[in-house]
Amino acid sequence: MDMKDSRFVHLLLFSCKQCSRPLAIPMASEEGNLERIDGGIFDVKCECGWSQKMIGLEASRHWVASWYGPRGNNFGRAEECRSALS
Repeated sequence: MDMKDSRFVHLLLFSCKQCSRPLAIPMASEEGNLERIDGGIFDVKCECGWSQKMIGLEASRHWVASWYGPRGNNFGRAEECRSALS
């Protein structure tokens, strides 16, 4: 899927079963629904050589954010939220 056609960006964080490195899997989607993405199968690979197909539910964390594309991105809003939390 082309990012410019996407409404949401998902980031899933897995952990390498061999060396415990964090492994991030980004993906674009027309849906912001976490459950549908969590049911997907991902080919997770680490620099140490370990690889495995994992279901999204096995991710340590899963974030989703609105995506408006390069001309109308939501990055300013992210900075605003970060400042409010500080």
